[in-house]
Amino acid sequence: MNKRNKKWVSVVGTHFYNLLDFGILAVLLSAVAVFILYPLLCIVKNSLWIDGAFSLQEYSRLFLKNGRLLSNSLFVACLSAAGSMVLAAAVALKVHFAPKKVKGLLMGLLMMTMVSPPFVSALAYIQLFGRRGIITYRLLGLSINPYGWGGIVAMQSLSFVPLNALLLMGVLSKVDQSLIHASRDLGASPSHTLWDVILPLIRPAMLVCFLLSFIRSLSDFGTPMIIGGRFNVLAPEIYLQIIGYSNLPRASAMNMIILVPALIIFVFYRLLMRNSLFSASDGKTGEFQSVFHLKGIANLLLTILSALFYGMMLLQYGSIFVGAFTKSIRGKLHFSLEHFEQLRMYNSSTLVRSIVYALIVAMAGTIFGMLLSYYIERRRIPLRNFTDFVATLPYMLPGTCFGIGYILAFNHPPLKLTGTALIVILNMIFKQLPTTTKTTSAALSQISVTMEQAAQDLGAQKFHVIKDIVFPNLKNAFLVGFINNFTSAMTTVGAVIFLIHPGKKIAVFALFDAVNSGEYGLASLIAAFIIIITLLVNLGLSRIIMRGRR
Repeated sequence: MNKRNKKWVSVVGTHFYNLLDFGILAVLLSAVAVFILYPLLCIVKNSLWIDGAFSLQEYSRLFLKNGRLLSNSLFVACLSAAGSMVLAAAVALKVHFAPKKVKGLLMGLLMMTMVSPPFVSALAYIQLFGRRGIITYRLLGLSINPYGWGGIVAMQSLSFVPLNALLLMGVLSKVDQSLIHASRDLGASPSHTLWDVILPLIRPAMLVCFLLSFIRSLSDFGTPMIIGGRFNVLAPEIYLQIIGYSNLPRASAMNMIILVPALIIFVFYRLLMRNSLFSASDGKTGEFQSVFHLKGIANLLLTILSALFYGMMLLQYGSIFVGAFTKSIRGKLHFSLEHFEQLRMYNSSTLVRSIVYALIVAMAGTIFGMLLSYYIERRRIPLRNFTDFVATLPYMLPGTCFGIGYILAFNHPPLKLTGTALIVILNMIFKQLPTTTKTTSAALSQISVTMEQAAQDLGAQKFHVIKDIVFPNLKNAFLVGFINNFTSAMTTVGAVIFLIHPGKKIAVFALFDAVNSGEYGLASLIAAFIIIITLLVNLGLSRIIMRGRR
């Protein structure tokens, strides 16, 4: 090949990769606009534009006739958020300052509780504390009514602890240990050091936990629906308005009522999270770890609260696995495999379908999130702050809100997706997009930009920089994103409950149907399968990634 031909091939190749790079960016931005921003705008329009005219009648009806729903939701959200914040702080402090071997055990148990299918806490609550519960009836001989706001608060508080505790442990790991060392050198007891030094440093992060739990409680419909009884809140009512009455305008207005405080709280969350990280980002993390041990009343209080959480988690998961392999005969539990046959007759294909969907979501969602984060953080694209905000919206949107948005947006041409598997997969991908983008952003901050610049100076095209330089250095971010997306896809319910085709159900909806029909043994078996499958996939991928790194 002569020089002229080589030059022509080089020019064509350069243009091709430039076009490919531009195409990737265009696809990313278009997808964010279409599958995040557009559904949200459809909800706003549907709640305000009724019968072809602007109207606030659904909002006035909500406040005048259903104000009790809003007050109940706020009441439960405040109590659940406060309870979860206290328990999470106790667990995080106990794990952080525990001896190495004990810390590993507690962390392992905490990570296992992260894989919690929906309705599991409510199902376990009924099995343990119901009218014929293992603890209330079989052990204590009591037959009490387990339904009401107390059960909702208790189960939500426990369910929100794992994520909050991990967040607090991340902040604790960045606390300047020299402050603790100085406090002890000046004669402060461990209790005073905890109350006067450590807790003030992590107070912004504790408030972040409160705010996140508040939002999650507002959008949680599974727990109130199952154990709320006559105590009604907004999230289950949204489900009823869609499924029972097909009243999309009223459901949209209810979602907006949840969305507005969620957006306000999210602004405070970003500010507080920034302050909590800055206040603890410059310290030495471990040099003085051995000089501080929790003692006295503070240690006793933290131990009691942590034991309460871990004990309830063991009871919860224990009751699920016991219920999957037993059957009650004349008031006594007997080992049985009857639920396996029941599951096969019920529709065992739901498990296979769930795994397939989850693997697609995990792979596609992780790659999409990593690419989007790279273009926002490294390429400094126009409107990057607005794009980042829109990409973060699904994190603060209630699941039901995101699901209704997809019904309104994709129920007609040119993008008629309702009734297909694609709409479910897309909803799962974009609902979990913020976690992947933020994880990748944190990982990119640890990679020197000079590596990319050097590759470009040596003639590498932008596409090859992404493929050969950036992605190989983001294995940790890929692992975290894949695990989060797979776990969420296996356990999500709120965002896709309105999108699942009756003939194409996934495992969590088989679990929902079993709980609603009172088949608690079958529900326990489905929940156990979801937990085991999710743990096996996550552990298997972790081993593959770690082996490749070695």
